[in-house]
Amino acid sequence: MSSNTIRARLAFSFKAENYELDTILDLDRCVGEIGEEPNFHLLLARTRGIDPYSYLYEVLESHEIVFSDPTGVAAQSCRDGGFDWPRFERDWREELDLQAIRVIAEERMGVRDLDGRSDLKAALLAAYRAGKASRPA
Repeated sequence: MSSNTIRARLAFSFKAENYELDTILDLDRCVGEIGEEPNFHLLLARTRGIDPYSYLYEVLESHEIVFSDPTGVAAQSCRDGGFDWPRFERDWREELDLQAIRVIAEERMGVRDLDGRSDLKAALLAAYRAGKASRPA
């Protein structure tokens, strides 16, 4: 899978000092439990060593993060400075499943272009997900 990154920027002032936070976030490292969105404000604060128990952090949290320059499947979830985490998470998990069945199709069936065989792709994906769902947690 290609790397999934996004640029996160936030600018604000506190006690007559201007802060401009700007970093590239590795979204693959942010994915955890389903539905658990990362705290992007905290991730940005850490890049500058800002204590999450400080007034500075409270001010930082009150400002919107602007997202841009997505890579990988993140590109589908970034629009107009916003980032749709639930969509990214869904697309990211979908891509993982597709990678797994592409390997199965090529190694076991000699099928190199699974996208050209939508019926086979759908069947393998359904079987793969049924197998995942039946595993004990």
